[in-house]
Amino acid sequence: MSVVSLGTPALAAGRASRALRHLQFRLLRNTLVGLFRAARLRVVVIIACSAIFWAGLYFFFSQGFEFLGTVLPLSNEVVEYVFSLFFLSLTVMLVFSTGIILYGGLFQSREAAFLLTLPANPDSVFAHKYAEAIAFSSWGFFLLGSPMMMAYGVTARAHWTFYALFLPYLASFVAIPGGLGAIGAVLVANLMPRRQKTVLALFLMLIVAAACFVFWRVWRTPGEAMTREWLDALLTRLEFSQNKLLPSRWLSKGLLDSGRGQTWSGLFYLMVTTAHAGLAYLVAAVVARDLYRRGYSRVQGGRSSRKRAGWYALDGAFHFVFGPVIPKPVRLLILKDLRTFRRDPVQWSQFLIFFGLLAFYFGSIPRLGYQVQSAAFKNLLSFLNLGVTALILSTFTSRFIFPMLSLEGRNFWVLGLLPLRREAILWGKFAFASGIALVATETLVVMSDLMLELSAPMIVLHVGMVAMLCFGLSGISVGLGARMPNLKEEDPSKIAAGFGGTLNLLVSLLFIVLMVAALGLPCHWYFSSRKLQEVGASLISDPEFQWRIGLGLLCCFLLGAIAIIVPLRIGARAFREMEL
Repeated sequence: MSVVSLGTPALAAGRASRALRHLQFRLLRNTLVGLFRAARLRVVVIIACSAIFWAGLYFFFSQGFEFLGTVLPLSNEVVEYVFSLFFLSLTVMLVFSTGIILYGGLFQSREAAFLLTLPANPDSVFAHKYAEAIAFSSWGFFLLGSPMMMAYGVTARAHWTFYALFLPYLASFVAIPGGLGAIGAVLVANLMPRRQKTVLALFLMLIVAAACFVFWRVWRTPGEAMTREWLDALLTRLEFSQNKLLPSRWLSKGLLDSGRGQTWSGLFYLMVTTAHAGLAYLVAAVVARDLYRRGYSRVQGGRSSRKRAGWYALDGAFHFVFGPVIPKPVRLLILKDLRTFRRDPVQWSQFLIFFGLLAFYFGSIPRLGYQVQSAAFKNLLSFLNLGVTALILSTFTSRFIFPMLSLEGRNFWVLGLLPLRREAILWGKFAFASGIALVATETLVVMSDLMLELSAPMIVLHVGMVAMLCFGLSGISVGLGARMPNLKEEDPSKIAAGFGGTLNLLVSLLFIVLMVAALGLPCHWYFSSRKLQEVGASLISDPEFQWRIGLGLLCCFLLGAIAIIVPLRIGARAFREMEL
């Protein structure tokens, strides 16, 4: 039996760090080997769908950069502002996502309880969980950032150093918000172990308020849209994103300089970004070394026996409205999910942020003058708005709906003892997901169509299509969540970032593309060929419009039925055969 020497803490820390790194490597290797041996087809599908998604992002980003280069003056300056705002918003998102994942991994997971019993220093345990949190929180950043960088490089004919440096830039950049989120997670556990959700909600409210203020100022930019006067005023109002102390400024400045062939400037800003990334991690490691064990003890001993403030009137209204159509056991399951949703600031805050940003954009459509364009342009823009709304919804269903059954965890066996068929449990999850989705998306799409001044028939058409999208995305997430549950994981973000969550997101994206294309392309071809200036109610009597839209509606109905029935049947079969 080996004895750990108390006189050699550095050696013990080094051994612990190497052991934990070896553990991560073995876990990753075993996961990959298991996937390639047992599920090669799934891996091929994931890789193919990821490549298609990456190519689609590259296409849209390249079109956007070409627009900036041909339509707007001062395109280089505009691109610099675009990069700064893009990376600034991602900085805020990465701070919160890393902090939330790391808080759960350090203070609420069973693995952390086991690791703290080992002869390892707290900073070694922190480094192990920090690397895990960075990997789970930043994969989406690389998925969005890499096609954007490639599209800019190709469009702007960037210097070769740009392609060599943008990946090191992205890798070093993610460590800065990661370190800030880690510091925040440890401090919240030490200072307010019983109020972590309240603190998170307050910070999210501050961010939403700041975003609302910025959008209000942008919306009130004087001058006619897309003119030089309007652009100068807009850039003045966005001057805050160019602050030299912001990491997003270093990243955008260094990348653009390297793209223009200014290699030494690009390397300088890369060193600045890397140095601050190392500093952020060092400060976080020191804070964890001194406060991690103390914070863990406070979190575990900080349970409160106070009675929760209940929204009993809302629960009673839910029973009153849906009592005649939904059996009581299923209603109780839906009500449990509703209570979980409204008590979790992570869920409702992200829901409000994403859909709130879309609402601001839709509300600014009259300011941009899109409602006075041709019928073909307004129709195309309406379907693009509808597609963006569906994409935001797919991220919500993949992030929160897909992990719902997995989060039952050790209490999963209770679901098998309920006095109802297991399929009813899935239908309850489906009703909960589709209900929330319908309220948010239908409101946004109707708002977009009203701002574009579309006719009533087109609004009704979009409302029906959005309903099929909501039902289909909910069916995909619930069905695949029951087919590929991860009962050993307690963090929903890790479940969503795993193999099943990634497959769910890719299937959802494919479903959205097919649905929007099935109805959007016939409408676009019709309005483009006729060169109409207005979309009036008389188009319903046009035989050509009828057969085009009828064919598109038939395809949408078939796709929606497949997306609802097939995943739920697969999930129900797996749920019935599961040993609880």
